[in-house]
Amino acid sequence: MARLVFYHHPQDENRSLKFSSASIAEIRSQREQSNKSTKLIGYPFETPIYVLYEGDSEIESAQEIDFDQEWLRDRISDLPRVGQVVAFRLVELLEAAVEVREEHKFQLYKEFEPQKIQQALNHVSWGAPLPNVAGEIMSNLILRHSLPNANHRTSIAMLQFCIESVKPDFEMPQTHVDDDTWREWVDPYIVDSKRLITVRRNNLRFKKLEELDIDLVERKDGIQIRLAEFELDMHWREALSEYARQHESHCTDFAQAVLNRTERDDLLDHQGPTKQEFSTYLEEGLVERDFREMF
Repeated sequence: MARLVFYHHPQDENRSLKFSSASIAEIRSQREQSNKSTKLIGYPFETPIYVLYEGDSEIESAQEIDFDQEWLRDRISDLPRVGQVVAFRLVELLEAAVEVREEHKFQLYKEFEPQKIQQALNHVSWGAPLPNVAGEIMSNLILRHSLPNANHRTSIAMLQFCIESVKPDFEMPQTHVDDDTWREWVDPYIVDSKRLITVRRNNLRFKKLEELDIDLVERKDGIQIRLAEFELDMHWREALSEYARQHESHCTDFAQAVLNRTERDDLLDHQGPTKQEFSTYLEEGLVERDFREMF
């Protein structure tokens, strides 16, 4: 039977795996050295394994979200104009997702970090073939993780807007989270994306688990990561680069799948937008858009 540990604490999703050991003394020492809120789980395998979970802050309810215009303007004022436009639309998308999914007790897991949006935009190959530009926008927004939640859903929306910026008549396939077709073909891309970004940030922690004969790590939403399927033995900086590359390729494949599914093969080799063209579309082409329809 596979030996499994949880990546997020089962009773506290804002605390994630930070250290593991077969020694209770070592795990307690690590806990004493931590300056963050911690929780400890002992897994009762034949040889017990102890896992320390850390978190920076308490989870907040999205019902408290209030990104008013003045607050947002102050937070994004230092960004270049394109970054401000993308940040503004991302926050609108987040608010729409919160409104639509209110009954699911939408949670906020971190602070809004608008500077990471500009970092994401700086890593896009603007003007390259459309699937590459769209995939890189999606990938880099997910990797930078600027929003308190819904980074995958909002990044997919930005992929859609990228395609629309060069072909306004493009019609995205159904993306409602309760749609069976969505679950069938989009969810696997999201699940694999979450696996990649989790391994990317934790290769050394997961390598230690592998050395402790752990087979599976399960993150929230029941997503399981089989450690043997990933290369973990590398410097953490190398892992950041390697798994970012894999994630970017994964999102480019998703962009190609979107175009194939909508029978828009004519756009596979179409030139993607420049940064300014993308910004202009976000600012002028979405004025009357009700983003709630996308969630």
